[in-house]
Amino acid sequence: MTQIKYILMGILVFVIGFILVGFLSGFTSGNAEFSYYAAISNSLIYLASVIAVCTFLIVNNLKK
Repeated sequence: MTQIKYILMGILVFVIGFILVGFLSGFTSGNAEFSYYAAISNSLIYLASVIAVCTFLIVNNLKK
């Protein structure tokens, strides 16, 4: 049950990051170079969510 909570927290990190990228990309005009930046930022958001889940699991195991 606790692992599901950590996965949901990782999904929450991903969604919040995706919303931030959506707001920040609204300022650009949609050029090709900005699409590369959007792809890089989306991959960083995915990486942040994976790191968040792993960190929560490691901290939980260290507490035991």
